[in-house]
Amino acid sequence: MDAILLRRRTLDERDADRAYIWQGGLAGYGMLNTNISELEQTYYASEVKQYVRNDLLSNTLIGMGGHDGTGMGYRWDTGAKVVEYDFEGEKNAFRDRWDLRPQEIRDSQAVMFVHSVTKGTGCGSTPVLAEKLREHVLPDDTIVGKPVLSSVVLPSQGSELSRQGGRPKTNGVVGLARLSQAVDAVIPFTNDRLERAEGDIHPEIADLTKYNPPQYASLNRPLVAYLEAFTLTSTPQLLSQEHDIRAKGDVFDVSDSFRPAQDKYPASIPLDETPAVVLAPVLGRLRGSEMTESSLDLLVRNTLLQNKLADFDPSTAWGGQFLVYGPDSKMERIRRHVTDGTMQEILNREEFLDGANTDSVETVDVQINQLSVPYLDDVYLWGALWNPEMPALESMYEHARDIKEGGSRQGESLREVWPHVESLFDCLGRENMA
Repeated sequence: MDAILLRRRTLDERDADRAYIWQGGLAGYGMLNTNISELEQTYYASEVKQYVRNDLLSNTLIGMGGHDGTGMGYRWDTGAKVVEYDFEGEKNAFRDRWDLRPQEIRDSQAVMFVHSVTKGTGCGSTPVLAEKLREHVLPDDTIVGKPVLSSVVLPSQGSELSRQGGRPKTNGVVGLARLSQAVDAVIPFTNDRLERAEGDIHPEIADLTKYNPPQYASLNRPLVAYLEAFTLTSTPQLLSQEHDIRAKGDVFDVSDSFRPAQDKYPASIPLDETPAVVLAPVLGRLRGSEMTESSLDLLVRNTLLQNKLADFDPSTAWGGQFLVYGPDSKMERIRRHVTDGTMQEILNREEFLDGANTDSVETVDVQINQLSVPYLDDVYLWGALWNPEMPALESMYEHARDIKEGGSRQGESLREVWPHVESLFDCLGRENMA
């Protein structure tokens, strides 16, 4: 969250022409935690809000009065319980206390949670927060509900996932399974892939290392770049008429990033148990002036093979939503390759999405949008691929499955949520398309 806010400030101060990206894309925001000390160290608390500790207690603490404010450790069950404390009786923390303003949420196009999923707060509290958001803030009288998404950061294989007696792996499975019943889509990032992409997707974020430890600052840059590109999908209609710049081209609603995949779920899954769509994130970059078919092949290769922001196999995805964007001079040359189907043909090649390889009656859908964005130098390809196989998730699942078969308390708690676990993992990989 600090990285997003600092990126917005950097653009405001140094690149006013592009500042509208976050001005239009960030309708409102708030930071919540169960650990008051972590909140005190943030840019959000110290500079944006200029909060002292008492302000943090009343505006940002989950479960105020129900615990000592030192976090939930690795206990997801405790993290889930403290949120309930904020809604006991007539209490409604969204309305009465937290920085998350109900009207801003209702006015937004979508809601995005940004969190981890292996400790008590990120894993335990977030799914309940999403449920409470729908219950207390979002109207239930609309035909189509407001999209609620979650950006989840997964630790790298062999790091935190393997420490703490394997509990982060178990928590990750539980958190994702419970989350998949509360939100519409989950975007999982993995630290090792963010680290590899950082050199190529490196937005300027001033003072980031002042608030993010160095290892997280380098990982957060490509993550912020991906979310920043996501906000471009609705920029044209949000752009102020006072600006001379115009972003031109296709736009798609946030819900379009996941709804086509929902049609491919097996009919045997009850509608009220349909899991969230997993959106595997990619963001590639093409430098240079040539915009030929071979250049697009290079851009797709850079995006789907080198600059995956999570570890996954593109050829197992059900399809995906893509946005190619860049300066108008270059987009003019790219546009014909998109409209004549060349770009789609490249994405569907065997080494990328392998679109011809499916045993299902369903097809692999590739949806491509294009946008001319002034003041960019290079061309970018943003993508959200639907429900692919992901090694990090599979490893977490196998570990949790073994624990579930045992006689421990942890195994007992896993058995209680296991139907949701199976529902989520039964929809990963192309062989599970309807």
